[in-house]
Amino acid sequence: MEELRIEKLIAGGFSLARTADGKVALLDAGYPGEVVEASKKMGRSDFHTMKVERVLVPSNSRRERLCRNFPVCGGCDWQTLNYSEQLFWKREVIREQFKRVGKIELEDFEIVPSPRETNYRLKMEYVCHRGKDGLSLGLYRRNSNSPVSCQGCVLGLKDFEKARSGFEEILRKTAIVPYNRVTGRGELKHVILRGNGREIMAILVTKGECLPDENRIVLEVRKKLPYVSTLVHLMNANDRVVMRGVSRTLFGEGVIDQELSGRKFEIPPVAFFQNNLEVTESIVSHLSNEMKDTAGDSLLDLYSGIGTFSITVGKKMGRVTAVESNPVSVKALKANSNLNGMFGIEIVSSDVIEFLKSDQRHYSTIILDPPRSGVGSEIGLLDKFGASMVFYVSCDPTTLARDTAKLRESGYKISSVKAFDMFPQTWHVETVVCLVKKR
Repeated sequence: MEELRIEKLIAGGFSLARTADGKVALLDAGYPGEVVEASKKMGRSDFHTMKVERVLVPSNSRRERLCRNFPVCGGCDWQTLNYSEQLFWKREVIREQFKRVGKIELEDFEIVPSPRETNYRLKMEYVCHRGKDGLSLGLYRRNSNSPVSCQGCVLGLKDFEKARSGFEEILRKTAIVPYNRVTGRGELKHVILRGNGREIMAILVTKGECLPDENRIVLEVRKKLPYVSTLVHLMNANDRVVMRGVSRTLFGEGVIDQELSGRKFEIPPVAFFQNNLEVTESIVSHLSNEMKDTAGDSLLDLYSGIGTFSITVGKKMGRVTAVESNPVSVKALKANSNLNGMFGIEIVSSDVIEFLKSDQRHYSTIILDPPRSGVGSEIGLLDKFGASMVFYVSCDPTTLARDTAKLRESGYKISSVKAFDMFPQTWHVETVVCLVKKR
């Protein structure tokens, strides 16, 4: 056991301190300025990971928890930290990653707060497990595959807790056995809820094709959960990725509607859509404002998903090319472009890197919103398109810093950086970097 003073918060949601022998200690809790008592979990030559056992001197920025499951549940990292401090440290995380990974010194930049600190998530993924009262729907412990209760979770839309509890009650009366990742036995892996504030899409994820007591589940959900507009069965044998596999609709339309920037979207069960609607609106507005009259007349939208940017920002462009590899998202993108009367969008079903290697056309503006892993070494291929502006939207400051450094090497300079708090109570943050071609 060692007494430590916390210096700062860092990427991954960890706190950083230094041990008596001068080594860096990564802590699983605590806030800057606090004195804590911590035990060693794992040691390396260059740092220790440690567990906070007791807070001896609390920070003035510490507040009461919002949820009874914190800090056991892994859904939140910084729930007991004042929101203004959360925003401050998210900016610092971005700044530090750009300096450490990209060798880029960022000037001061704005972080846009979420209008809602709680009940902002449009999607929640509950893990099915055997609890003390039978089948339970919870979340994972932080940095663990061990499920825990999440009753009263404050992150999801307000009706989500009612729906989660309702499904728990219904499923306990069926023959469904919770899936066990260790033994590989059982059927039900997850219950996913997607909502728009008016209705809910519920997705039952099983390991195989079988959904025991299917008819009974459908009847009970229709009877007891009238706000569930559509129920979907997703068959997913992959234990590493939750939202993957073949789906079939048990009742309803099999999609959920969402409005964004005056445009209508239909979201299928396994397609990606940003989790905080109000903050996504802010990002779209920011892109539009930054583009102004200098963005030209052609847009290349990489990792386009269901058309979030192609259909909103792209409406002012003469030519829009959207590139997406997920067949489900491609199908939804086609439907959403037609739904909004944007019949001229060129939709390319392709791996993005393969597209970058093969396409030879010019685009005046590029928007890319890759997965957390970023683009990587091939990002320099963007240079050949001759775009005057590149917007990089990212949820991972580390890979964003790496890729931004590569774009600078290929002849772009940073025009602006703006962060958006898509995920209050967590360390995660969305960042938009605008780069312009050097003349």
